[in-house]
Amino acid sequence: MTIDPAHPAPGRLALVQRFANTDDRYNGHDELADPGQAAGWLVAHGLLAPYRRITAAELAALHELRDAVRELAASNGAGGGPPAPNVLAAFNRVSAAGPQVVEIGTDDHGRPAAVSTPHDSGFAAVVARLTGAVHEAVLTGAWPRLKACADPSCAWLFYDTSRSRTGRWCSMGACGSINKARNYRRRSRDRAAIDGPLS
Repeated sequence: MTIDPAHPAPGRLALVQRFANTDDRYNGHDELADPGQAAGWLVAHGLLAPYRRITAAELAALHELRDAVRELAASNGAGGGPPAPNVLAAFNRVSAAGPQVVEIGTDDHGRPAAVSTPHDSGFAAVVARLTGAVHEAVLTGAWPRLKACADPSCAWLFYDTSRSRTGRWCSMGACGSINKARNYRRRSRDRAAIDGPLS
């Protein structure tokens, strides 16, 4: 599955979206499965210098950050409720490993905006760039629109561009249609069970 190019998250949040979606549950593929794959993905996305490697401890931190981002995005969905304290604690714990400087810069339209930049290089910079992008999205109001697909077998992160902010599915053509058909069949069976056999 890929991010819908018509509805990417804005700015640096798009990178966070791609990072969270490296664990494709629907197809059973993890782009951060081992240190080598993780380093390759980070290099390809401009987060890590090509000569750098990822340790097992850093890989574990990446997985923890990815899980926390996905859980935080899931709380943005309908009925998601506030994020669990342990999820916030996990995000903040990993974020603390990536010191950053918060400065005033400009957004895509030239308006003043908060911009966080890594205070370090290497793996700490990877963490700083990803967590800094989440921080910026919270400040700009873009964060609540990053959601996890309501299909638990998918959980793909998508950016909700609907005016009502009530999007539930990563794609209406895929998960939305499948789940609506599944719910329709379930309601039909329930009605048939209540009504009983025709006499």
